[in-house]
Amino acid sequence: NRNKWVPDSCNKQSNGDDEHTNTCITQAFRSVDSDDASIVISSIHLDASREEKRCAQIQRCLGQTASFSSHLPYALPLIIAGDYNCELSIGSCVSAFIKNAPDDSTSSQPKEGEEDSKCGMEEHKLRECASALRIPLTSVTPDNVKQWDSLYDDVETYVYDNCWVLKRANTGPTRMALDHDESNDNTTESNELCLKPWKLDHFVYTSNTLEAIKYWSTLEDDAESFKTGLPNERVPTDHLPLAAMFKIHPHPQLDQGPRKQLLASLEELELKQNADTRSTVAAIDKEKIDLEEKLQSQELVKVEEKPKRKKKPHPEMIQHIRQSRALKKQLKQTQTKEREQFVSGRCVLERMELQHALEMTCNEWIEKGRAK
Repeated sequence: NRNKWVPDSCNKQSNGDDEHTNTCITQAFRSVDSDDASIVISSIHLDASREEKRCAQIQRCLGQTASFSSHLPYALPLIIAGDYNCELSIGSCVSAFIKNAPDDSTSSQPKEGEEDSKCGMEEHKLRECASALRIPLTSVTPDNVKQWDSLYDDVETYVYDNCWVLKRANTGPTRMALDHDESNDNTTESNELCLKPWKLDHFVYTSNTLEAIKYWSTLEDDAESFKTGLPNERVPTDHLPLAAMFKIHPHPQLDQGPRKQLLASLEELELKQNADTRSTVAAIDKEKIDLEEKLQSQELVKVEEKPKRKKKPHPEMIQHIRQSRALKKQLKQTQTKEREQFVSGRCVLERMELQHALEMTCNEWIEKGRAK
């Protein structure tokens, strides 16, 4: 008896707005034979020409998935399947979504020793930037590189902020077509076209809750299609189909002891910072009142019941205002640094618990704290 899955009535299908229903459809499913948690399946078809669009489409898909588990500290198991229109190669911005996956044979990230310097990754990025723009390496401009690096960093930040742990199933190439990275003159003497196998279709999944245990072979087992390209007389489609089998694992969770200690430490820090803020504001207010009384008693400030126009503050009051602003700025910087040190080095499970308690990302909390 295999478990059967049906749409989870508690988690309605999320298609986003009408503009994006043809690029990402997401649905949560539950097992009818067990009490296992729901699983989220996203079917996608990413943009064929622009990397920033592909990244935005995946981010929208992940956002839809997060909405299904907003009541939980941990995201539901997720599979994003479909035509990514890119190979998830090292250095591509889309690959940054899975950069934090454990390093093994199913990861598209470099293994130990493959990339031992920042320069190595920059070379990968440069190559992928040229490939995405479909221009020669020598035609990539500094502005192209700057935009590529910015997009890559944005994806890394998004993944970290939202505690995603994603991985790609190690499926093979599904499309055999012209190599747009080669020049138009790169043909054989017999005018035979230069074909290349492409890994454009993928299963990306949450590797902390799912394990890809089986998947179909692709062009590596189809010699005819590998030689003639797709579609052909035997395969009437330009992409081979993919299928995979996944095993669900319970989501790792913090033990109750470390979880209580983490949340207690969070509460302690916030209470301290709130007390420091109140103390600083009270001291500033008291100094202002004392200064106003001093100035009035010296008749340096004339108090009118209905002043006709606003007068320029006394020099001593201007100095007080400037010093007060400097104190508040310094306090804000100190507290931001304290929050940053509190989050720094936390494992992904701790950050998930923190973000569930805070109802915001850790970076948002670091920058502005929680509303009093």
